Amino acid sequence: MQASPFAALERRLTRAFEKSGGNFLAFGPRQNISWGLETRRQPERYLWEGLRRGASAKHPKALFQFTLDGSGEYAEGGKTWTLGPGDAFLAVLPSAHRYQLPKSSAHWTFFFFIVEHPLLVERIRQLRRKEQAVQTWPMEQPGLQRALNFWLAACAGQFRDVWIFEELLFGWIVEMERELHERRHPHNERERLLKRTRTLVESRLERPPNAMELAGVHGLERTTFSRFFKAKTGMSPAAFITEVRLEHALKLLRTTAKLEDIAAQTGFADANHFCKVFRAHYSTSPGVYRRLLLRERG
Repeated sequence: MQASPFAALERRLTRAFEKSGGNFLAFGPRQNISWGLETRRQPERYLWEGLRRGASAKHPKALFQFTLDGSGEYAEGGKTWTLGPGDAFLAVLPSAHRYQLPKSSAHWTFFFFIVEHPLLVERIRQLRRKEQAVQTWPMEQPGLQRALNFWLAACAGQFRDVWIFEELLFGWIVEMERELHERRHPHNERERLLKRTRTLVESRLERPPNAMELAGVHGLERTTFSRFFKAKTGMSPAAFITEVRLEHALKLLRTTAKLEDIAAQTGFADANHFCKVFRAHYSTSPGVYRRLLLRERG
C-alpha cells in the first residue's frame, strides 16, 4: 500500500494536536476557532449536512478541511467531488452542501478548522462566488503553509490576543485568494513572483535579502520556498537575487564609480567578490566590460 505524500506532515500534526490543551478558543461572541485532526473509518457515522451543522444564518462560520490520507466526498450544487491527499474544501456554515466518508473509502484522515469571524466569513462568501469548493493545495504552496501555521498556532496556544489571531487568520485567507487568482491567470504568475522579488531586492540593494528572508515574506520555510520559486520561475531564489544585483552593477559600470563603490552599492563583500561573481556570470571582468562600453561611445 502506497504511503500518503503527506505522511510526514500527518505525524507532525498528530504530535502537535496531542500536545494541544484543547480544540476551541474564543476572543469574543463572534470571534472564535475550533480545530481538529481526525481519521474516520465508519461511513455510516460520518456524514455532515451543511444546513444542519449548528451554525445559524445570523452567525455563520467558515470551514476549511484538508485531506492528508484516504479519501472523502464533498457535494454541492449538484456536483460531487472525491477528495484525496492534497485536496481541501472551503465552505460556509450553514449552506447547502454535504461531506462524508463514502462506503467506497476505507478511511479519511484530515485536519480542519472552523472559524466564526464576520469579516472572514464575508471574504469566503465572496471567494466562493468565483471559485469551486474543492481545490488541490500542493505542499509547497504558501496558501497551505499559511493554513498549517494557523492550525499549529492554535494547537500551541500562540493566540495570546485577538490581534495575533486575526493576523494569522487573514494572512491565510489573503494568500489563498492570491493563489486562486493566479490559477485563473497562470500567464501572470511567474512575472508576478519575479516582480515581487525584484522589488524586495531593489529596496535594499546594499544588503539584499537572502532566500530565507524571502521565504519568510511568503510565510514558508526556506527549502519549501526555494522549491516553489524554482518550479514557477525556472531558477533558484539565490540566482535571481544575484541577477538583479548584477543588472544594477551593469548600470553603475556606465558611470565613473569605483569598483569598490559598485560592490558596496550592490551588496557584495568587496571589489574582489564582485569581480568574481561578475566574471562567473558574464564570462568577462567588470574592467573589460567598462572598456568595451567606452569604445562603443567612441
